[in-house]
Amino acid sequence: MGLGETFSLKKALVLAGAIIAMVIGTGFATGQELIQYYTSYGIWVLGAVAVFAVVFIFYNICFAKVGAEQHFERGTDVYRYYCGRYLGTFFDYYATAFCYMSFFVMAGGVSSTLSQGFGLPTWVGGALLACVVISVVCLGLRRLVDVIGIIGPANIVFFITVGVIVLVIDWQQLAGGLDAINTGSLNGDTSGEGMVQAGGNWFMAGLSYAGFVLLWFASFTTLLGAQNTRANMKVGIVIAAVAISVAIIIVSLAQIANINTGSEGLFVWNAPIPNLILADRIWAGLPVIYAIVVFIGGCGTSIPLLYNSVSRLAKEGTVRFRVLAVVGGIAGVCIGLFFPYSTLVNVVYGLNGYVGAVLLVFMIVRSIRDALERRHG
Repeated sequence: MGLGETFSLKKALVLAGAIIAMVIGTGFATGQELIQYYTSYGIWVLGAVAVFAVVFIFYNICFAKVGAEQHFERGTDVYRYYCGRYLGTFFDYYATAFCYMSFFVMAGGVSSTLSQGFGLPTWVGGALLACVVISVVCLGLRRLVDVIGIIGPANIVFFITVGVIVLVIDWQQLAGGLDAINTGSLNGDTSGEGMVQAGGNWFMAGLSYAGFVLLWFASFTTLLGAQNTRANMKVGIVIAAVAISVAIIIVSLAQIANINTGSEGLFVWNAPIPNLILADRIWAGLPVIYAIVVFIGGCGTSIPLLYNSVSRLAKEGTVRFRVLAVVGGIAGVCIGLFFPYSTLVNVVYGLNGYVGAVLLVFMIVRSIRDALERRHG
């Protein structure tokens, strides 16, 4: 068995955990992301998840393969591999900016969650996030993977458990929730605007969700592919995709069953942090614990996002790298505190989902061309 085929289940699970941590950030943990990309489509959440899972596995395996074969000095060089010199350069800079903008979203989610869960000023959550993220980023990629590789699985088990318990309690409300979504019968919707959706239909929503995280993973998975065996990467990617998909389905169904649950104008469908309402269905004290878990999840996703951005501008381990990590971390948190969280999710993720989909087209074309060359070579 060659180096490319050696396999360690333990290492594959750590890699899966790191990949999960990239996706299960504040947007997922708060429930705001799921509302816009999945729950708002009712029963078609299943179709949207299927689209996401297939695309997610495809491009991550492609990135890992290219990383193993090309051993790029920078992970962002993968854009030129797939798109050529000029368009690849555009994606390189654009993806770096997007990862940094996504860091804003994480900061906004953490601060909003701690504010809603503990009544703390939003700047407190932002300051705590900045301290943790900057510290880990300065340690480098290998230590980063070890840290978030533990955070990812722990968080996803917690969220799945909460979703399952809520479904056990409220499964009989699923039909009513689906009807409320389909007819627009949403409590407190005086304007008639309904739920915010990330795409015109469930297929585009699933594609957009896969697309926006694609730009997170391009550099990250390419670098992981260069540092790990292909067997470990493939198994880790599939495990991560299955775990994320199961979590999305379970939590989205729990949200649907409680779509009109809430009070004082805040319901699951329109609350900044809808999953805190779900947590309250289980136990009045659980939202406090949930807020802490969201903070940890926000750190798990923010760390590689800030790392991706800083590593594009400076070599890891240098003074320049550490200075940029500190300045970028503080500035990103400040920006994330300035805008409403739900607006950040909708604008930043929605727009970039379609940009990611364009990159996906180039990846498919290059993959087909490479396959044909191997077949006739």
